[in-house]
Amino acid sequence: MYFAAMEIAISLTSLLWATGISGVLAVAQYLLLTRSHHSERGLGTIACGGGLLAAGSIAFAVLLNSNFSAAAGSIWISGLLVLLAGTRRFFARPALLGWWASALAISVLIFILQCSGVITHQTALQLICLTAVPLWLVIAYEARLAHNDEQWAVPRSLLVTSLLIFALTNLALGIGLVPADNFQATLLITLLLSQLVLPYAYHNALSHRLHTRLVKLARYDALTGLLNRRGIEECAIKELRRAQKHQQSFAMICVNLKQFQEINQRYGFAAGDMALRKSARVLKDIAGDATVSIGRFTGNDFILLCSNLPMQQMRTMMLEIELSINALQIDHSDSSFHPSSAVNMVRAGIDGDSVYELLQSLHSAIQKRKTTAANKTAMNQDNLSTLVSQLQNNQSRGISGEPNPEIA
Repeated sequence: MYFAAMEIAISLTSLLWATGISGVLAVAQYLLLTRSHHSERGLGTIACGGGLLAAGSIAFAVLLNSNFSAAAGSIWISGLLVLLAGTRRFFARPALLGWWASALAISVLIFILQCSGVITHQTALQLICLTAVPLWLVIAYEARLAHNDEQWAVPRSLLVTSLLIFALTNLALGIGLVPADNFQATLLITLLLSQLVLPYAYHNALSHRLHTRLVKLARYDALTGLLNRRGIEECAIKELRRAQKHQQSFAMICVNLKQFQEINQRYGFAAGDMALRKSARVLKDIAGDATVSIGRFTGNDFILLCSNLPMQQMRTMMLEIELSINALQIDHSDSSFHPSSAVNMVRAGIDGDSVYELLQSLHSAIQKRKTTAANKTAMNQDNLSTLVSQLQNNQSRGISGEPNPEIA
C-alpha cells in the first residue's frame, strides 16, 4: 500500500510539472502565432485567450490541492471566453459574448463558495468543469461555420474535433463519471493535452486559410473575380478528362470583346476595366450554371467550359451572351459607349481532342473573324475613296465647262 501511494504521488507530481511546462510552451506558441501573422484578424484575441488558458492551467498545477483551486478555474474560464471571442473574429463574425460572459460570474461564485466552505474542493472543480462544457461546445460551433473564402478541410475538422473531445472530457469530470481517485490525474491530463493540441490546431487552421487565399490569388482574376488563364486551363483539362471518361460532350465558348484596344485608347484604361467587369457579370448571370465554368483567358477574351450540355442550349446561350454584351452601356466620366463582342464555339472530338488543340481552334476562329472584319472594312474604305474620287472628277468637269454626261 505504501509503495502504491508513493507511485501515485510521483505520477501526480510529474503531471503537475508537465502541466506547468505545457502551459509555458502554449504561451510561447500563441505569441509566435500572433507575431508571425499579426495582420490577420482575431489572432491577437486568440493569443490572449490561449495565454489565459495556459495561465489557468499553470494555476491549476500550483493550487490543485489547496482551498483556492477555484481561483485557477476563474482564470481558465476567462481564457475560454476570450478564446470564444477570438474564434468568432477569426471566422469573420462579431466578437460578441452575450450571455456567455455569465460563465465568468459563475466561476467567481464557485470560488466564493469554496472559500466559505459551503462546497468541497472536488465539488468546486467539478462545477468549474461543468461551467466550461458549454463554452467548449460554442467555440466548436463557431469554428464549424465556414468562412467566405474557405472550404471544410482537415485542419478545421482537427480543431472542431479537439474542442468536442475537451467538452466531453469536462462533462465526464463534472458529472462524476471519473472515479475520485483518478479525478485530479484526469483533469491534469486534459489540461496538458489542451495546451499541446489547441495552439497546433489554430496554427493549422490559419495555414489552411493562407493556402486557400494563395490558391485563389493564383487561379482567379483580381479584376473580374473569374478564373484566370491558369485556372481555366486546369479546369478545362479536368473537365475534358471527365467528359471523355463518361463519354459526354464538352465544348468551349470564347467571348471576344471587339475593339478593346481602341476603347482603352479613347476612353482610358478605367473604362476598359469597367467594360470587363460588366461583361463578366453578364456571363455570370447568363451562364451561372454548375456545369459551366467561366474564366478570363486573355485581356479581352473570356472562355466558358460547357460539360454535357445540349447543342441547342449552348447556341441559345451564345446568342444571349452576344446580344447582352452588345446592349451594355458603359458610362465613364463624361462619355458613354457600347462594347461589342464576338462569340465562337469549339467542341471536343470535332475541333480537337485535347485542351490545347481546342484553344488553338478558338484562336484560329477569332483570327479568321478578325481578318474577315478587316477585309470588309478595307473594302468599305476602298469603295468610299472611289466614290469620293468620282464626285471630285464630276465636280471638276462641271467647273471646267466640259459637258456632264449625266446632264446631257
